[in-house]
Amino acid sequence: MSRKYTQFAGDKEKVLLDALADKDSSIDSYRQSMYQLGESLAGAVLSQIVSNSSSAHLACTAEDADFLAKGILSRLDGTLAKVTFSCFWNKRFKPFGIADLQVAPILKRYLEPSDAQVDSLIIAKSIISGACVVRTNLIDTIARISPKQIFIVAPVIYQGAEDRLKKGFSEDIYNKFRYVYLAEDDVKTPEGIIVPGIGGEVYVRLVFDSQDDKNRSTPELVKQRRLAISQRQLV
Repeated sequence: MSRKYTQFAGDKEKVLLDALADKDSSIDSYRQSMYQLGESLAGAVLSQIVSNSSSAHLACTAEDADFLAKGILSRLDGTLAKVTFSCFWNKRFKPFGIADLQVAPILKRYLEPSDAQVDSLIIAKSIISGACVVRTNLIDTIARISPKQIFIVAPVIYQGAEDRLKKGFSEDIYNKFRYVYLAEDDVKTPEGIIVPGIGGEVYVRLVFDSQDDKNRSTPELVKQRRLAISQRQLV
């Protein structure tokens, strides 16, 4: 087993990644580590965005909204001129039980009003392995939004994830990809869990009973932003 760190992973980020991988980490520690990693990843993204007058759209999965994505937004909001957000509830499964065939259809979406064109699209995921969730959400997003550059953001990826994601898009799209991640792992258990990864299934670590339980829940971040938008519309 070998973990490769990227140039974005400093001593602080390595400690936070270790907290995720540690199965004895408390729920609060795990959540706070995800939030702080989101802040760090946002800092790395901002270092590659030319101007504070830029616009950005952040898209994430429901399980990542309240911690990883919230940490990212904490840095983007107030720094960039305009930031919008979308959240996806995906159901990932293997049709006919075929391990190499994974799909992640979108069950529902939370979409904030966004310009048709944005400077930067940021797709965030706690860990990227087969890339089917990221691919699905990216395809859905670029059907509505045309970005100048696309940041694929995660604390951890599994080796080969970049190539797997690239295969799903035309050259004019994948040439916009900018990968921002902290560590790459190369070991996967027969159950499909990346080691050390993020310490197992993110649903369980965040105290959801299952993927279905996660899909029945609405992240607090979505509730807060939806309420803020409705209140602005009433003014």
